[in-house]
Amino acid sequence: MIFLKKTAQTILACLVTILLFSACEKFQGDVRVPAYLHLDRIVVGPQTQMAPSPEPGFYTSTIDAAQVICYFQGDAAETNLGVYQLPFTAPILHHGPIQYVKIVPVVKQNGMSSTRIAYPYYQTIQLDNITTAPDSVTNLGKYIEADSQWVLTAHYFPLSNMNVLIEDYFEPTSFSTNFDTNLTWVHDSASAACTGKGFGMLVVPDTVQVSNFTVLTSLNPRVGQYLYLEMDYQTDLDLDVNILGFRVNSEGSATTIPVMRLIPNTRWQKIYINLGRAWSNLNYNTPITLFFQAVNLSGTGGTVRIDNVKVIAQ
Repeated sequence: MIFLKKTAQTILACLVTILLFSACEKFQGDVRVPAYLHLDRIVVGPQTQMAPSPEPGFYTSTIDAAQVICYFQGDAAETNLGVYQLPFTAPILHHGPIQYVKIVPVVKQNGMSSTRIAYPYYQTIQLDNITTAPDSVTNLGKYIEADSQWVLTAHYFPLSNMNVLIEDYFEPTSFSTNFDTNLTWVHDSASAACTGKGFGMLVVPDTVQVSNFTVLTSLNPRVGQYLYLEMDYQTDLDLDVNILGFRVNSEGSATTIPVMRLIPNTRWQKIYINLGRAWSNLNYNTPITLFFQAVNLSGTGGTVRIDNVKVIAQ
């Protein structure tokens, strides 16, 4: 027993020694002190060619985080540094030139931090020939003096890579009347709109518990496509997003599939809503209809505003 105990202690000591030396090995040489990459914000702008829309409202965005990928000359593969919430200052154990840095825009899918995704319609940003130095910060992007921020501009994929199924910006030049008449078009109120001068508004009296408005245009996405609703919204009431459709071989009435509930907020907020999961409950049958329900169970009444609405498939 004494021999076995001493043998076990010896083995344990050897393992600890190996772990200590192996843990220190990656800090040998020129990487004892990290360098840093810094970025404050990512905005979305139209690309110079094949822009999916000329409307400014198309490019509203809330990019919450970024995946950072580096390629060091001589390495066999790229190095994924991880996903960082914006703004970030990311440590990097490399000094000197980096052949390129890739920034992948990440958003809160359905408005939730727990479901952040690399948004499938934003292109990856590549920055070539970046140089780092020990204990020094390398800023990425362009410095915007008015905001005191370093900013990168991302772009949607061109129209050849995605399909805009519905779009409404509620502007006099681009209002397409996709919504039913329950949603009032406010067309000349720049102070109240998210962008431009127009938005859609639903006023719910205190005596009405549920009020609906519907997208009149049916959606016919192809199976296997990403399917996202993007919009800016401001609401005093709970706002339910639903799809309506028929299951495969169904001979009954249309089925309502809840997508998510938006809670009241006091300012315009951008959201990216995954419609594909709800659509799967209809066995990916088409066409489907998008409709909204303002829920006024407290009896206080309120107003719902929406702007820059689009549904995108890939």
